[in-house]
This record gives sequence, structure tokens and C-alpha cells, in this order.
Amino acid sequence: VRLVIHADIPSSLENYLQEAGRAGRDQQQARCVLLFTRDDVERQFGMSARSRLNRRDIQGVLRALRRLRRRNRNDEVVASVGEILAEDEDRDFRRDSATDDTRGRTALAWLEESALLTREENRVQIFPSSLRVSSVEEARTKLEGRPIGDSLRDQLLAIAEALLDADPDEGISTDLLMATTGLSSEQLRGVLYDLERCGIASNDTVLTAYVHSGVARGSQQRFTEAAAAEEELLKLMQELAPDMGVGDSAPLNLRIAVQGLKDAGHRSILPEHVSRILRGIAGDGRGEGSGGGSISVIKLDAESVRVVLRREWRSLTGMAQRRRAGGKRLLDHLLGCLPTARRGTDLLAETTLGELTKAVESDITLLGEVKDFRKLVDRSLMWLHEMEVIRLNKGLTVFRPAMTIRLSPERRGFTQADFQSLQIHYDESVRQIHVMAEYAQRGLKDTADALRLAIDYFALGDDEFLRRWLPDRNKELSRQTTPESWRDIVESLNNPSQRRLVADDRESANLLVLAGPGSGKTRVLVHRIAYLIRVRREDPRGMLALAYNRHAAVEIRQRLGELIGDDSKGVLVLTCHALAMRLVGASFAERADRPDSEHFQEILNQAAALLRGVGLAPDEAEESRDRLLAGFRWILVDECQDVGTDEYDLISAVAGRTLTETDAKLTLFAVGHDDQNIYAFKGSSAKFIRSFEQDYQAKPAYLTDNYRSTRHIIEAANSVIEPARHRMKADNEIQIDKRRAKHPAGGPWAQRDPVT
Repeated sequence: VRLVIHADIPSSLENYLQEAGRAGRDQQQARCVLLFTRDDVERQFGMSARSRLNRRDIQGVLRALRRLRRRNRNDEVVASVGEILAEDEDRDFRRDSATDDTRGRTALAWLEESALLTREENRVQIFPSSLRVSSVEEARTKLEGRPIGDSLRDQLLAIAEALLDADPDEGISTDLLMATTGLSSEQLRGVLYDLERCGIASNDTVLTAYVHSGVARGSQQRFTEAAAAEEELLKLMQELAPDMGVGDSAPLNLRIAVQGLKDAGHRSILPEHVSRILRGIAGDGRGEGSGGGSISVIKLDAESVRVVLRREWRSLTGMAQRRRAGGKRLLDHLLGCLPTARRGTDLLAETTLGELTKAVESDITLLGEVKDFRKLVDRSLMWLHEMEVIRLNKGLTVFRPAMTIRLSPERRGFTQADFQSLQIHYDESVRQIHVMAEYAQRGLKDTADALRLAIDYFALGDDEFLRRWLPDRNKELSRQTTPESWRDIVESLNNPSQRRLVADDRESANLLVLAGPGSGKTRVLVHRIAYLIRVRREDPRGMLALAYNRHAAVEIRQRLGELIGDDSKGVLVLTCHALAMRLVGASFAERADRPDSEHFQEILNQAAALLRGVGLAPDEAEESRDRLLAGFRWILVDECQDVGTDEYDLISAVAGRTLTETDAKLTLFAVGHDDQNIYAFKGSSAKFIRSFEQDYQAKPAYLTDNYRSTRHIIEAANSVIEPARHRMKADNEIQIDKRRAKHPAGGPWAQRDPVT
């Protein structure tokens, strides 16, 4: 290799030199080129942060496992990583789906290291009692004359022989059968199905599922709602894009789709339901033919997706109809497995894959339409599970790479002491990025100087290396951002009070900022968001900023973009009304009846009730809230003096004020001016600022330096407001900022306009 080009800086000098070392291994001349801009360092910090876990992430995995344990009513949980972390692909486990699986397994490993769980072997058992033959020769006789290939014949006989040799009481695991035959899990299920068709064995792979019977929103009702909503959504999609052909794509706004379904009579439909239905359609036919599903769904933003058509509409709707019909037969069979008159939620139904297949094959209509019943059973079962009509238990180990996890009866959480070793590793990773950035900066000026730094990095101890090359920069080396970014976000704030608020590093501390007019309220809020993203490397998609009106929301987005660029794009900046509409799936686009204040008030109330889980069992309410909030960790409220009763109720529901579990609550940062209330006619009141302080145990901080008005105006305002009762800033008078303290009391125009 004569030339290596680094398009970006690696995360450490170790990685850089290992990659550069691919050139010139024959001892002949070679070149290594590093392309570098300062933005690369921020990108590297961002990529490093996305692969990390914090203590709250690991605690969240433990909380999810304990929730699953409560449902299963025993200490053993059978679930895939995806189900533990999210149960919904759009709910982000801290960062993004690209690293979910790895980080999820890492979290489980640390929980196991802390003795909070143990991971056990997954064993799906097949029992010899399912055999209908007494010898391999008898099995060979049954296969004679069957139109099957030699390869399949050998596989069937190998499985029959393995079952004949197995211990009658212990059976044989599917893992061993896969090793014996060289088949994958899916191929093995197909061969077991063939064994049953040929009369050699019954497919007695045990499958258990939780169903709901004889209760409100039982499995039958859930199935009816899911099936009807899917049919209606497919009609709506065809109406919106009637000319779409295979390979064509079209955008779909989730809120508009939800409103269309509500107008068609599906009153309880939500955006998350539409997303789930789309994923269900996308799974139809996956692995068959070309390998893709009926559609592909590409997420564009929080409210819209792009749908790519992979089959003609007629074929797509036919496949969905067959899957629903199969699901109906499977559900009837599972409910029939329950003891007579058994009622309740999460009732355990036990059956076998063979019995489920027979249930679907008994449908005369499907008999003439379906070529492979095994695949239909697989897809229909998973669809019922995904739509939350049923919840597969041991069946997950058949269809997914699920794990068997046994939780410790100990109730403690994952503590800071448990996390300490991982934190030390992450701190070292941050220092390595800073060293790599220093190498690049020096290399821009003097390559020989950079080379000396690299040699010392490997030759000297850590302390001596830092003293020689990065002296007096310990604080800087602990930050997950560049010095330039730190200056822009923190040091550019000349007011010490503003800097303290922006750079507050307390864990889960709610902050209430009582600010005066012209004191930089919005600036502090914007810089606080930037600090969380750039310095603490919190996930932008975990942040919700609420502004009173659309103009303020646009201003926050614009300022944030100017401060941290593309890193700001994941932050959700909305008004309270826009948030409520997004949660309930309301849309007034292309409607003749324009909304009035009563419409919006009703939507605010609906959204708050939805987040509180009104009408749901406690466990269901918690899961519903988790899905709706999709991983939010921070809620930042601007101009909170303009909040009214309905807005405050919604903010309280989002923040989780009434929840008992601390880790489930969002961290609140509210900025307001308690001496100002110009929307009293709409129900807003400064009393809600006092409620913030009491309800969230938020110790007030004060911003009293005014950067806008002259000293005359400030003193006049102070004298007017001073007699007002119930003030929160009574002992914190507004003052002119220090930079203008010696300016004329009337400001720079005092001499030209002495009267004013």
C-alpha cells in the first residue's frame, strides 16, 4: 500500500497509527494523509457518545426487565434485546438503532456483573414422544414415493434418528438439531413442518403466549381494532397515492393519517398505532422471493415517513388479508386453550406449533390461497405479538434470538458504584480524543512536532505525557467538546449567573430560573440545550423545548442552529398545543372547520389524560407513557409565566410529576418572569411559576441583570412593581448589567433627548 488517506480523525492515536501502518509495510516509501477540520473533533465526540451507556440507561434496562417479570409473574424473562430496550423501533434506547443491540447486550453484561441478573441458555425442546415411527427404516418407508429431493430426505431422516436416540424425559434441543443437520433456525422449523406432513412426527415445539379474555380491551377487541384500522389505513394510502407502482415512494404524514382514521370512526387511534401498522405491513413476505417486505418505511422526521411500495397494491392487500385471517384462527385457538370461563389479563395459553398450524390449515378459504402454511403461521403469530393482541412468551425463542434471563430478587438499582468502572473507561476515551485532536492541530503547523508527540504518547507515563504536551488543561481534557465550542457555549456568557445555570452538572436537578425583563432568558435556555448536547453529550432526541407561541419556537430553533449547527436537529421545539396535537394525532390540515380555543383546550386535556394512562391498568399506563414520550429525558420551558391551567397539566404529565419512580421522570428546566403576566385573559397566571417551584422541588435561581433598558427605565419599573404582593423576586431587584453601569442613566441618547 503506497497511500493511506484518513477522511476523518480516528478516536485515538492508537487507532490512527494502526490504520496508517498499513502503508509501506514492505519498507518502501509510502504516504499517509490526514484530512482535518475542527468540526471533525465534535463529530468524533458525538460518535463516541452514541456508543456509550450512562447509569440511567442501564437502570432503564433493569426497569424494563422488572416490568416484563411482573407481567410473567415469575423471575424468568424470555425476550429479545429489541423487546427489552424498546418494544418499538421508534423508541430510542438513548441513541440510535445502529448501536442498540450492542449497547443493550453491554447493559445486560454490566447488570450481570453487578449480580442483578443471570443469563441462561436458551433451549427450545423437541420431545421423542412426537414421533409416529419406531425406527429409521419405518421413516424411510414413509418417505418412499414422496416428491422430495435427496437433500431434504436426508435431513428428515437425520432428525428422526436424533429424536429416536434422545432421552425420552429430556428431549433434544433445537440447537443440537441445527448442529446435526446444518440448518438455520427458520430452515429447521420448515423441516419439522415437513416431518409432520409426511406422518413421521408431530411438531410438538411448545409455545406459550399471554392473552386477555373477558376483560375490557381483551385480545378479541384488540384484534378487531388492529385489523379494521389496517384495512382503513391501506384504503387511505391508496387514495393518497393511487398511481404508485412497485418501487415508487410517497410521503405519509402520521398526524394526517391518524386524523383520517379518526374521521372514519377509529376514535382511539394514535400516531404510534399507525407506525406499528406500517411496520406490520412491511414485515409481510419478508424473506420470500426478493427478500423484501410489502413496503419499506423510511422515517423522515418525528411526524412523517416515506413509504416505498414493494408489491402491487392488489398483491399487498391480499397478503395482509391472509395474514389477518391466519391471525384470527391463531387467536381463536389460543383463547380456546384457556380453562373454561377463565377471565383476566395476561392469561397464559399453552399449545404447540403443530396445533397452531392445524388451526390455520382448517380455514377452507386459506386452503386454496396459501402455499406455505408454516410461513403464514410464523408471520401471523408475530403480527399478533407486534400489535399487542397477544404477547408471545416461550414462542419468542422459536421466532427470535430471544434470551432467557433470571432476575435477582434483590430490589436495589444499578448504583453509581456499579457504574464506576465503566465511567473510568469512558473518561479515558474522552482524553484519547483530545490527544488525537492535539496531534492533528500540531501536525497542521509542524509534522515533526506531531511525530514527537506521538512517540512520547507511547513512551511516557500518562501524567508525564500530559505535563509535557497538555499542561494545565485537566478540565479541558475531561470535557466532551473542543475548547472553541466550550467558549461559544459557556464563556461567551459574560454574566456569572448565566454561566452557572448553563453549566449545571447536577444529576436530575430541576431548575427554575426567575428572570427579569431583558435578562437573556431565551439565550440561557438555548445555551443550556447546547451545553447538554455538546458538553454532556446528551441525546438531542431526548430533549423537548416548549415555547409559548410559534414565533418563539422558531427563534429557539434558529439560535440553537447558529450555536451548534447540525447537532441541534434532533431537539424537538414545539408549543404546548403542537405537542398535544402530536401526541393525540390531531391535524387540522385541509379541513374546513378551523379550530378554536375550545378545540385546542380539548386536545390539551386529551394529551394529558393519554400520558397519565387514564383508563389503563398501572403497568399498561407506564408502557403507554414510555412509548408516547419516545425516550425524552429533558423538558425545557421558555416563558413559563405565560402558562395556563391546561398547559401546566400537560407539562406535568410530560415531566411525570405524579410518578413514584425517580428515573421515570424527566428533568425540568423552566425559565420565566414572575412579575409579568400579559395573557391572564387566556387563563395564564404567575401562580404556575410558584407551582413549578413546589411541585418539582426546584430551587429558584435569579437572572436580574438587564441588558436592554436604561437605568431610568429600570428604576421606574422597580418602583412600580415593588408594592406588588406575592412576588418571588422581592429581594432580587432588577439592575443594569455591569458593562453599562457607568453609562448615563438615560442611556446613549440622554444628551440628545433630555426630556425622554
